[in-house]
Amino acid sequence: MAFGAFFPSGVKPGAVRAEVDLLRQVRSEFSVPVVAIGGITLDNAPQLLAAGADALAVISGVFAVPDVEQAARSFSNLFRQDRQA
Repeated sequence: MAFGAFFPSGVKPGAVRAEVDLLRQVRSEFSVPVVAIGGITLDNAPQLLAAGADALAVISGVFAVPDVEQAARSFSNLFRQDRQA
């Protein structure tokens, strides 16, 4: 299940915003993978993972930065850290 936008996004600036608490609610009510979308950065991604997101749909957080490879690695590392905690 994918939904958002959780944060302001330059890709879809008019997208309706979803509260992070919605992830917690969905996680408690459904047993399907949950994907968070919208304005996700390395700074705000950890709170989405902590709230129950299984995956993150990221565009600008990876492709609108000078080092795309490093950004992708950094996002990947968030999942490793989240699963080890």
